[in-house]
Amino acid sequence: MKTMRGSEAIKFIGSQFYKNFDFSKDPINGIYKTVYEKFIKGLENYNTEKGILLIGNIGVGKTALMRIMQKLFKDTFRSFKWVNSYELYEMFEEMPLSTIKEMYGKNYFGDLYIDDIGIGNGIIQKYGNKTNIISELIVERYELFVSTGIKTHLSSNISTKLDKIKYPNVQTLEELYGNRVLDRINEMCDNIIWKGESLRK
Repeated sequence: MKTMRGSEAIKFIGSQFYKNFDFSKDPINGIYKTVYEKFIKGLENYNTEKGILLIGNIGVGKTALMRIMQKLFKDTFRSFKWVNSYELYEMFEEMPLSTIKEMYGKNYFGDLYIDDIGIGNGIIQKYGNKTNIISELIVERYELFVSTGIKTHLSSNISTKLDKIKYPNVQTLEELYGNRVLDRINEMCDNIIWKGESLRK
């Protein structure tokens, strides 16, 4: 593995995870190359580099891509912790928000990937209080990014306000989390839009 570079490494890891993985198909080739380059870019300026927000339809391969990147950069300073939004919702049913923030918020001094932000409405009612746990974590991770450069990566099936112009009825991340949170996401993440239809059979 140590001698592999770029597409060779992605092909190797991808074939281990996914039997029919085909790096040559569009848009996979371009998207995977872009994300790979984001992970290796600017090694000397790590603290100023942004994370990524990967936006695409259900089934285009966002989770597959990040699984490959997680494996590819395991045991390097590009490694990242993984949590799914559904897991966060389930955790919040069983433990206080403060505990989850300790695990994934500004007190977790490592890169983090939150998969599938925007699923559901993100708002959970507990003890009479309504909390959007994803918003809470993003605000904390933003503070960590500003103070230390530690990155947060995100993925979502939900559109941004750019799609609202073309599709007036589409729900956007801005509507789910508000402009305050989206401004922070845009500051700490580079947006990568993954066009295309589901690859799932």
